[in-house]
Amino acid sequence: MSFLSVKFIILIAVLLILLHFIRNKTAERVILLAASYLFYACFDLTMLVVLICLSVFTWICGYMINKVQKNKNTKTARVICLSCIAVQTCILMFFKFAGLFPMPVGLSFYMLQAISFLADNYRGNLSEFPSLLDSLVYIGFFPQIVSGPIVKAKDFIPQLNMRKKLDTERLSYGIQLFMLGAFMKLVMADRLAVSVDSVYSAPLAYSGLSLFFASIGYSLQLLFDFAGYSNMAIGVAWLLGYDLGKNFNLPYLASDPSDFWRRWHISLSTWLREYVYIPLGGSRKGKIRTYINIFLTMLVSGLWHGSTLNFLIWGALHGLWQVLHRALKNMRTSSSANETGTVRKCISVILSFLMVNFLWIPFRAASLSDTLIIISRIITLQPGISYFYVYTFIFGTVLLIVQLIAVHRNNGNDPFKPLPLNKMYGKVLFCCFLIAIAMFAYFGNGAFIYAKF
Repeated sequence: MSFLSVKFIILIAVLLILLHFIRNKTAERVILLAASYLFYACFDLTMLVVLICLSVFTWICGYMINKVQKNKNTKTARVICLSCIAVQTCILMFFKFAGLFPMPVGLSFYMLQAISFLADNYRGNLSEFPSLLDSLVYIGFFPQIVSGPIVKAKDFIPQLNMRKKLDTERLSYGIQLFMLGAFMKLVMADRLAVSVDSVYSAPLAYSGLSLFFASIGYSLQLLFDFAGYSNMAIGVAWLLGYDLGKNFNLPYLASDPSDFWRRWHISLSTWLREYVYIPLGGSRKGKIRTYINIFLTMLVSGLWHGSTLNFLIWGALHGLWQVLHRALKNMRTSSSANETGTVRKCISVILSFLMVNFLWIPFRAASLSDTLIIISRIITLQPGISYFYVYTFIFGTVLLIVQLIAVHRNNGNDPFKPLPLNKMYGKVLFCCFLIAIAMFAYFGNGAFIYAKF
């Protein structure tokens, strides 16, 4: 069931009506869980069994950890926690790498939430041990189960006891955030996919400049596709009374690799930092160990994204870039580290974008050989078919304008603010926005890129 289908709109409408009239907290959770499983079953009914079994297994492991900790047996609790996380990781790796069964939709996302449940329980980050119903709702919450955002247990489960009721302000914000996501997906990402798919399917046929332009197109497509989905998921959750946080914050405005990962897929970045980087030792054990931890964390990110060598290379290169940046930063004197300026900042942003753009090539290319072909043809400016897609210019310009507004008005952060629908000009602009989606949407590709991970 796609977010952009009539079935989904009906599901949300019915769910909002039921939640509006029901006052019992347990009934709310049951209805929410039923809606979540119905949504997931529309993708794959058989894989719903995997979701339910994993959720129940996670809760049982958490219960065992909680019971052992009450007896002050910390060492045993740690063993149980690590053992259960190891089992969860093996399940994820089995589906990713074995190739014996189809990958359950959203497994990479809800598995991380299951791990968070165990880790937060072991660390004592939950005020009380959640019920089985609460745990099932948390792991299977349908707005973000397919492509995130990834929500930590300590951030979501407490919200089940204090769900915000739907009012005019919440309705306005949620709908507008959802429609912004729909615009980014249908109008921007899916139109860019037309040119990107054509060029990447036959890299030997296109010129180096065309390949470079297509790589920029993919950088934009990936952003609009994934950020669009995130906005829709966050908007739906907002309507239901839950806050999933922010998942993107103008990542191509980043001035260095660390800044990029603070802005791109924020929920995954914070998850990796909290549950991989810090447990490895973080920056507490010296510079060399810090560099190793950074590199290993990015390798984990690469393995999480995909099972091919391309994704491992992508993660390794991001790790090397971060390590190199951290090392150079440590070599600077305190005075030079504080030197800033508009020109220098602009240069840093441009160079960071170009680096990210090139690193997206192995992320998108069909194979390692295609990756090498594309990069070599770009670097050597090889002749071939010239293909410069006009929408890449248009949407690139739109993003640039938004980023300039963000720098000027919001300290470089996402400047999105909902239109005041209680005023006439707000209603008019919102209607124009809906008309623009209807007029310019491309309906040839409804799949979300990150849904395959």
